[in-house]
Amino acid sequence: MNILAINIGNSRTAAGWFSKGKIRRSARSENISPVILEAVANDEMPEGICLGSVAPKRNKDWARLVAKTFPGVPVLWMDHKLDFGIGVDLKRPDQTGADRFADAVAGAELCGTPCIVCDFGTASTFNLVLPKRGFSGGVIAPGYGMWFDALGRAAQLPTLKPGGIKLKTGRNTEEAMRLSARWGYRGMVTEILWQLSKACGKKEPFICATGGHARQILADAGLKIPVFPDLTLHGLARIYEINRG
Repeated sequence: MNILAINIGNSRTAAGWFSKGKIRRSARSENISPVILEAVANDEMPEGICLGSVAPKRNKDWARLVAKTFPGVPVLWMDHKLDFGIGVDLKRPDQTGADRFADAVAGAELCGTPCIVCDFGTASTFNLVLPKRGFSGGVIAPGYGMWFDALGRAAQLPTLKPGGIKLKTGRNTEEAMRLSARWGYRGMVTEILWQLSKACGKKEPFICATGGHARQILADAGLKIPVFPDLTLHGLARIYEINRG
């Protein structure tokens, strides 16, 4: 089944073409544009479209664009009431982002359980999937870019974009800020993973990552964790198959 998966994020939107169990093509854009839809479709017509969003204000524009680009194709919007193929052990699933559900579904399928899926986007989420309980929540933390945004609010500190640095001490303001992000974020990530791993009992969880900042964060942290760039899109497509396939 050919499925177009679309993940509407806070900073950008990702689209992927899912066929024969895999995301075959993907593209990303900061704008609401048909370009990424046409790029991943590659002159093919999908049999179904699944949209997940954490940016509600952009939903109507994307819905209109999808209907115009692929008229008549069935559309499924991600919702906490859907069947995910795994258990959901959350107090308030209605407050949980579509991307986190998709990450949990893809993580369980691609990695097995228990697993922890780290999604390093605008915010960083750490999603725990257990063998019996299924998606059991996790942690939501500031994104890597937010670290620099927060520091930049101080009157005498510059506004910096995320970027790594390898020094033993910061000898000017920029170096000092970048080292704080490198070491501080590494400490946060490793502590969160350690705490969540304890919830898995005696069985060691499989840990994987996705998101725009994943490779840089893991490199800075010295963590050897596999990165699946299209993991969220895979999860959205599988959710469509489970509910409409």
